[in-house]
Amino acid sequence: MTLRTRKALFYGLVALFLVVGGGVALYAQGWRFDFGTFQPSKVGAIFVRSYPTDAQISINGKPTQNKSGFLSPGTFISDLFPKNYTVTLKEKNYDAWTETAPVTPSMVVQMKYAVLVPDTGTNVATSETVRDFFESDGNIITTNATSSAIFWRGKKIATGVIISHSTNLKNFIYQTPAGNDMVYDLTEGTTTAISSILRSIDATSKNITSIAIDPYDATRIIVQTPQSINAIDLSNGNNVIDIADAPRGQVLQPPLAISSSLFAWTQFDVASNTSQVVVYDKFSGNITDSSLVVPGAIKELKWIDGGTLGIIESDGSLYRYDVSAEQLTTLADDVRDFYPTSDGTELAVLEHHSIEVLSFTTSDYYRFNPPQVDSIRDLTWYKDGSHFFIDYPDHVSFLDLEDVGLRNLITVSQGSASFYDTQANALYIVDQGQKLIRFDFPS
Repeated sequence: MTLRTRKALFYGLVALFLVVGGGVALYAQGWRFDFGTFQPSKVGAIFVRSYPTDAQISINGKPTQNKSGFLSPGTFISDLFPKNYTVTLKEKNYDAWTETAPVTPSMVVQMKYAVLVPDTGTNVATSETVRDFFESDGNIITTNATSSAIFWRGKKIATGVIISHSTNLKNFIYQTPAGNDMVYDLTEGTTTAISSILRSIDATSKNITSIAIDPYDATRIIVQTPQSINAIDLSNGNNVIDIADAPRGQVLQPPLAISSSLFAWTQFDVASNTSQVVVYDKFSGNITDSSLVVPGAIKELKWIDGGTLGIIESDGSLYRYDVSAEQLTTLADDVRDFYPTSDGTELAVLEHHSIEVLSFTTSDYYRFNPPQVDSIRDLTWYKDGSHFFIDYPDHVSFLDLEDVGLRNLITVSQGSASFYDTQANALYIVDQGQKLIRFDFPS
């Protein structure tokens, strides 16, 4: 081999190395040749995590292998040229889920909470048609739609209207057809009349603005009238504890906000047209804060977390009040109601013309304009904090926070009186035939 040939071979190999090496480097950086446009382009990817995990995935109508498993919580779909892709998930017994994924160079579109809605529910065994119900940890109390008979575990236990129940369904308050107020203890199977106790504190059906079992203490009934707030201690001979009395010229307005350790209520001064927020420590029995005074009446008062109150004024203005810092922050206006997540980090705000979702820990913000927004009665957060149920008068829908175009706003069921059990991940609803139906969502 001549020197000239050896040099040509050497430089040829160097050139080949540079071409191949450069190509490998460009490939590693995400560059691909797009035969559709005959141009090189950087690719992106889509990550899908579906519920149920074994849902069938298709991209632009073409099936894609679902790679979810023990070592991978989802499916990573790579080497996608920049454009919009239609991602569809299907699985037997669920409604199909479809969303648009805008793939951009070198970026991954995250679809981490693709929840499919069950297309059918199962009947919950009750012997009668249902008007309303209460559920906790699989235990269900129902009220008959025509006779007002109250059933528990298939057995009639009382007749009347249930007013309040403990969170764990240990007991509930009901009013008989004759107007007598009773407490039924499900653990002991006993009934206690409390009408005489209510009369002793001047609380009657005409002036009681709120009566409820403390959601954090099933042994206490909290009774509010315009003039007083009292607690009935069921564990101590039905002893009455005087919590608050209205000052002269003021009335105690509902609602009463109850947390694990605090009560909060408002005192409305008729002469000055102002409301004073009062915070009371349930354990010490002391007023811990009464510094906040706002103009007008207060329409809603609710704990966002253990130390922060949400307040809606009569004009629809929504505020967040930090009790320890005594700091008031404006959040929204034109508000009908608000719904915090269980940890208080996000807030769904139901307005007259839209729904807003605010985050207190990130910059995330969402705004939706669902159909018939003015008829929405309630919102309930789904357990992942990325969806919620919308309760209309005649049906319940399921909304995905990432679904800004409302493409997957699916009606779970026709019916009313819905309740979502977070632990069981199940939605209960009374359907149009007044039967209690349960929809089990995928875990």
